[in-house]
Amino acid sequence: MKSIDDSACLTASEAAAEIASGRLKPSDLMAANLERAARLEPTVKAYVHLDPNAAMKAARNLGPSSGLLHGLPIAVKDMIDTADMPTQHNSPIYEGHRPAKDAAIVAITRAQGGVIIGKTDTHEFAAGGRLPKTTNPHDKRHTAGGSSSGSAAAVAAGTAALSFGTQTGGSTLRPASFCGIFGMKPTFGVVSREGAKLYSISLDTIGWYGRSVADLALMAQAQRAIRRPLQMDDDVKGKRFAIYQMPESSRAETAAIAALASTADKLSNAGADVVELSLPSEFDDLATTQLTIMKGEGRAAFLDDYLQSHDLLAQDFRDRVEDADNISFRKLRAAQDHIARCRAIFDTNTDEFSAVIAIGAAGEAPRDLTTTGDAYFQRMWTALQVPTIGLPGFSGARGMPIGVQLIGPRYEDAALLEAAFAVSHAIQMPRVSPVPI
Repeated sequence: MKSIDDSACLTASEAAAEIASGRLKPSDLMAANLERAARLEPTVKAYVHLDPNAAMKAARNLGPSSGLLHGLPIAVKDMIDTADMPTQHNSPIYEGHRPAKDAAIVAITRAQGGVIIGKTDTHEFAAGGRLPKTTNPHDKRHTAGGSSSGSAAAVAAGTAALSFGTQTGGSTLRPASFCGIFGMKPTFGVVSREGAKLYSISLDTIGWYGRSVADLALMAQAQRAIRRPLQMDDDVKGKRFAIYQMPESSRAETAAIAALASTADKLSNAGADVVELSLPSEFDDLATTQLTIMKGEGRAAFLDDYLQSHDLLAQDFRDRVEDADNISFRKLRAAQDHIARCRAIFDTNTDEFSAVIAIGAAGEAPRDLTTTGDAYFQRMWTALQVPTIGLPGFSGARGMPIGVQLIGPRYEDAALLEAAFAVSHAIQMPRVSPVPI
């Protein structure tokens, strides 16, 4: 018989197998997650809404197995709608707001048997303004990242088996690196964003966190982000990987650069073919292109709140609506055309590789709760609309986690998951456990 904490320390895919076999009850798994939350939440502050009685009732009331996520406690970023819980966007405008229906991704999760345990903290509107209160589970003095800080922290703390985040710049993969867990941003558009607060219509992507690549694959299958069976092989021998040194790699800490180099060495030693990827000069300014598109499209996303609740809207959003960055429609069109050309080039230039591997984040999570860190190392991938997976496995001078990220061509999410599974074994990090209590 597993102890309560043993159950909470299972990965989502391990827990799903235990539930399917009858060895673990969904209510016992939920109780384990809630017990950890009772101990850790006063410090971690991952959740803005957590009702233990409602969560236990939902777990107990599950019928026979109804899908791939049956019985798994899953946390939802608080800018994704839930009909039975508030969705407040960390904004004074939406305090106590109750949506009429679930976001599409939440409805699918429930249909697959997942139990929504609670709502997690976020940057205001997952875009700026007010900061989340969440701290890093590994050290409360450090940020958990942004804007999906609460979702990443919940999985790292073992208070949820899986969780949903979003990424418009670097808001899924950066917290994954900072919190030492696995994260996935799928190809733009393969999962519905209906019911999630809009920021940038051509960048916003819902992603998710787990404690293994198998966890990420489980959610990808449940959401039909992949549509073929996976061939999960832990051997990288014969596979071909490309290491990409990003244009401004000097922004990264020494430990982040070392993590990428170590990954390349471990893959080579395990029999993989590892080469350097060279991309045309058009790719050098894609981080800036992403910012132009994000801010240009964000003007429309916040106009309604600007007009109706001006005094409650943070200055950050007022500036965007008022076009403080002076992004003309002609400049926005040029940015969109530029990134469209680069997308086709990237897909063609990388189709021969199992994955491209790049720096996961600038380094360790900053020891500063007034910042959520630098999104530079995700911006170009978000703009390219490609799938990305964050792998943990390294640490910096302060002992805080550092990850790397794997990237593939658009719509090759299944192949990227297979590659990530093999790489996670090559770097001796196939799974992680929650932080110790």
